[in-house]
Amino acid sequence: MQQQSRAADVCMLGLQDMRVLGAVEVKGELELSIETTTTRQWCRGCSVRARFKGRLTTVVGDVDAFGRPVRLRWRKRRWRCPEPAGAVATWSEQHRGIASRALLTERARRDACVRVGRDGDSVAEVARAYGTGWHTIMAAVRAVGQPLIDDPARLADVTALGMDETAWLRANRWHHTLYVSGLVDTATGRLLDVVPDRTARAVADWLGRQAPEWLARIGVVSLDPHRGYANAVGVHLGHAVLVVDHFHLVQLANRVIDDVRRRVQQQTLGHRGRKRDPLYRVRKLLLKACENLDNRGWTRLAAAMADGDPDGEVTAAWQLNQITRDLYRAPTVQAARDALDLLYAWADSGQIPELRRFAGTVRRWEAEILNYHRTGGASNGPTEAVIIWSPLRRVVDVADEAA
Repeated sequence: MQQQSRAADVCMLGLQDMRVLGAVEVKGELELSIETTTTRQWCRGCSVRARFKGRLTTVVGDVDAFGRPVRLRWRKRRWRCPEPAGAVATWSEQHRGIASRALLTERARRDACVRVGRDGDSVAEVARAYGTGWHTIMAAVRAVGQPLIDDPARLADVTALGMDETAWLRANRWHHTLYVSGLVDTATGRLLDVVPDRTARAVADWLGRQAPEWLARIGVVSLDPHRGYANAVGVHLGHAVLVVDHFHLVQLANRVIDDVRRRVQQQTLGHRGRKRDPLYRVRKLLLKACENLDNRGWTRLAAAMADGDPDGEVTAAWQLNQITRDLYRAPTVQAARDALDLLYAWADSGQIPELRRFAGTVRRWEAEILNYHRTGGASNGPTEAVIIWSPLRRVVDVADEAA
């Protein structure tokens, strides 16, 4: 019967060697009174059987249960050594699921790390949910996440590497925008690490800390057209194939459309785009691939170009964007070269400065763009997908400094 009672306690509470004494609801929280099942203790100094000395109560936060926050009131036994000359006089019992002087159970600390790291909740939001301070949750994130970071298996079996930047903290009156660089195994979408800043040195230092055997296995590196990343890769991964994927180049082509549209609006109307201006009304349609436009979309675009683009500059930028998209749809490397020749000719024919600048960027990265086809379409998409949700040390350090 006693064994069944202990099994029920473990099933309900989920903590070995603990039993539930009672449960009450306090201000919307579920408060459980618990104690250990231990009834005997020995002095860790002299191994003499200890004597019971009373109890003290410790309150810790735990993971939610039945949709409510949980507090555990642990009635801890205190013990004393009967030997007068003993090295240890008194002590309180310990439990592996609740660290000494902790405000949260170990499983609550793990849950906090998962919510901040994997789920993207803010530290402040998780702190409010647990009724603790910001630094308590941040300490839990660091303590639980550090072993994951230091685990050598985290970087195992990587053959394709992706890297990209993201703005982690926007500029305010105390600091400029803070950037981080994310490194991802693009074959599996696994986040490897996040390093502060977006410079060649930051990435090169990270690569320099990796084993030569690990570096030798990297065959493909996907990145945006950022020379700093390319320089860092060249130092340690000179054998790898560099690829500028379609996402970033099309993104640059979209910026060309926006830049030309804003300039034409200012020149023709004398002000920035307003909601009734013809080009402003179709600003999102201009960034769509032509195959995704329906009849209504084509009609709206044609009307806007006729009303707001007297010299055809926005139209030229839009056509350049479509050529860029066709470049990545090309079935072979030779077809991609032909699309590049068309892109260069189109950019040079109209004498539009934004188009010429874009063509200059493409020329500087021509080999890496064509490598997209040589590698069967290596993409930096997985890097874009996971970097925002990084739970790793460097991101935590940046957030900690900002706080």
